[in-house]
Amino acid sequence: MDDAHLYSRDVVRPVVIDSPQRLLLLIPSGPDGEIWTLPTVAVRPGETIRRAATRHLRGICRLPPLRISPLIGRLSRTDGAEGVQYVIVVRPASGSWPSAMRFAIAPEACWWTTAALRSDRAQVEPAELLDFMDGYWDGWLPDGEISLE
Repeated sequence: MDDAHLYSRDVVRPVVIDSPQRLLLLIPSGPDGEIWTLPTVAVRPGETIRRAATRHLRGICRLPPLRISPLIGRLSRTDGAEGVQYVIVVRPASGSWPSAMRFAIAPEACWWTTAALRSDRAQVEPAELLDFMDGYWDGWLPDGEISLE
């Protein structure tokens, strides 16, 4: 049976961060070479994007309690599908992440700073991610939903 009807067209892309202004990215396998990206979580009909991210990170990845920023980035999907992709910032609810938590997300996950990604000229998807995160850390993006396009 096709499970496609269980999901909306929207996806959420959680940016898992830690205190020294690092974000956790992973490399998708594919023909485009090394592109650092975020997990993509399908949103179920009637489910909020925060709930979808929590379902994935807590339920599937088994991460400890988390805090989701009120800042939400919105842009069109880049995979050719209709719908919207939302970018949200996630950090631990208290303390720090367990040391091996990056392996819970994906074996190829790696911690990066935006400065290191820029200096290495690393390819990042979505392309707007670095400006979004710099704006978040510098405090110049307002809470709520903003367009990244």
